[in-house]
Amino acid sequence: MKNSFWITLLAVCSTFPFLLTNCTDPLEVGAELLDEDRASVGFTDTLKLVARTEIADSLPAFSPGVGAISDFLFGRTESDYFGITEAAVYFEPLLLRDLGGNPVEFPTDPTMAFLDSVVLVLPIDSNGIYGPVNGQFGVEVYEVTEAIEPTEVDGSSVFFSNVSFAVNPVPIASTSFRPNYIDSVFVKKQIDFTTLDTVDLNRPQVRIRLDDAWGQRFLEQDTSVYVSDSTLLDFFRGLYVKPTGVSPGMMTFDLNRSWPGVYFYYRLRGDTLVYNLEAGSIGRRISQYKHDYDTYIAGEFINNPLVNDSLMFLQGMQGLRIAFDVPGLQNFSNKVINKAELEVTVEIPEDYSITENPLPEQIIALSRNEEGDLEVIGDVTVLPNDLDIYFGGQPVEEDGERLYRFNISIHSQYVIDGSEPETIYLQILPRAGNASRLILKGPGAVTNPPLLKLSFTDL
Repeated sequence: MKNSFWITLLAVCSTFPFLLTNCTDPLEVGAELLDEDRASVGFTDTLKLVARTEIADSLPAFSPGVGAISDFLFGRTESDYFGITEAAVYFEPLLLRDLGGNPVEFPTDPTMAFLDSVVLVLPIDSNGIYGPVNGQFGVEVYEVTEAIEPTEVDGSSVFFSNVSFAVNPVPIASTSFRPNYIDSVFVKKQIDFTTLDTVDLNRPQVRIRLDDAWGQRFLEQDTSVYVSDSTLLDFFRGLYVKPTGVSPGMMTFDLNRSWPGVYFYYRLRGDTLVYNLEAGSIGRRISQYKHDYDTYIAGEFINNPLVNDSLMFLQGMQGLRIAFDVPGLQNFSNKVINKAELEVTVEIPEDYSITENPLPEQIIALSRNEEGDLEVIGDVTVLPNDLDIYFGGQPVEEDGERLYRFNISIHSQYVIDGSEPETIYLQILPRAGNASRLILKGPGAVTNPPLLKLSFTDL
């Protein structure tokens, strides 16, 4: 049973090191009566492990009413090991808001407004960088032609990372850019609420000039189009920003603010004006992830999991996860697990750079519940905000090797008791907005295969 005394004791003793002495000190009162019945303690690290690399499920990329739940990766990388990884963005620009959050109509006149330029402004998250990202990024921008609608899941509206919406096949921009993560470019004027003065807003950003004829369409619309967000969306569904070519790495757009969007610079009755449709803050913003492993090294292991098990692969986004089985645990039904520690070793091929592919900062373990959904194992929930204290899952370096260790003691006892399935899944945390990837040595590796270190007490 999951709520057994032994499991509770294990969790308490493992979680609070200052109690360990009390948990392990021999019982003195009446000890002479227990000598003949004293339980024996054992250890093993020879249990056979079975592992396979799997393609992970799609993940929630945006939930209306909650806001974006991931950073917005952008790029298209190609690796001999991980194949092609692509991150694009759909978003739904809405009407400009005033300080009270009320829509501001687009001041236009079909006969008197003339476009100077229309520019898509996308702020850069300087912290959301993976790999060498100082080179050129190819990009195409398309107009979405169908409503950007979510999927209903258990009464909630969710967009998943494998989402796809119809677009006009003719791009309204096709170019390349080299992101500058340090320089800040003027965006607009805004109110400083501490002084109530107007100040310049400057941020590192990508500016993509869109087709002038496409932009002029907005100036030629009747003002009734700009009465509300709903009337705007009847005319304009949204934009799709897609990477092209091969990017040097993955960068991140910050679309959780009000000022990214489509900026119209135009003239009306002798005045030079600017108006922007807001692409962040309140509009829908959805990350789209695509992967192709078919002709690459990871694909060989995915397609032949029992034959090619010398390597295992992990990847964020909706990339790759690892499934571990420990069939021998069923033989420990007459034992109490004191500690179960899974240890995996990082594989670094000669043609693979962990400088360009930094190791994930956190890996977690999951199992399937009765409904078949993945959820974190009990060991992760002991101290979810301090995983390093009890569970582990961070990279460490020992004797020239890089390792990950996972405390799966509680889960292992559940498996023995029959209340949890024997398969656990390793996955990068977080997945959304995280381009991290990792190669590990599998059970078939000649040196340093995965180990399950198991200490136990006979009942």
